[in-house]
Amino acid sequence: MKRRQARKPQPRTRSKGLIVFSRIASFVFHPFFMTTIAAFGIYKLVPSNFHDYSSSAIRIFIAKLALFTIFFPFLSVFLFRKLDLISDSKMHEASDRIYPLLTALVFYTLAYWLMAPGLPIFIHSLVFGSCLSIFILFIVTNFYKISVHTTAAAILPGVCIVLMLSEKITIKPLIFALLIAIIVGIVRWLLGAHTIGQILLGYLTGIFTQVGAYYYLQ
Repeated sequence: MKRRQARKPQPRTRSKGLIVFSRIASFVFHPFFMTTIAAFGIYKLVPSNFHDYSSSAIRIFIAKLALFTIFFPFLSVFLFRKLDLISDSKMHEASDRIYPLLTALVFYTLAYWLMAPGLPIFIHSLVFGSCLSIFILFIVTNFYKISVHTTAAAILPGVCIVLMLSEKITIKPLIFALLIAIIVGIVRWLLGAHTIGQILLGYLTGIFTQVGAYYYLQ
């Protein structure tokens, strides 16, 4: 049985160096990584909120979160590709995103129900906001191709905004988070994966869901 072939986007640059860098950055800041990265960042930025938890308990939580938000979603994409349910593991086609997004929503929701509620509010809202962003992506994908990469990358500045408003952390983490998000947007544009509108909508979705989730839970 011949596998379906996805239409691959054409890079907007001829520089092989930029293309290689963009592909590496796209993987390093893969959407599945960002929630776990953000959780670790919260722990480092506001350690006083974790005084009731031992360092080993925090490590176990991070490991479990990575299992639900990284390992299982990646495994699902791999299986969907093997079963020819999607035409490309990079999910350039909108139709290729349906199964992976739905499966990711299930695993992220499980992470929220099983782990987040007993932890500080910032972790609670982080995972809840990630669930909301995946749900929005799943719904909107049927009509418009939002950048999943920039939606996930925007989790970082979204979390920093929440921490600045509630814990009065300095602006430095926000600047760093914005830099990462901007790099992700640039490399996705250079690879021809998204338009400017799709990238900006991803930013708005990621930031809005994080800030909205925090104030909703508050």
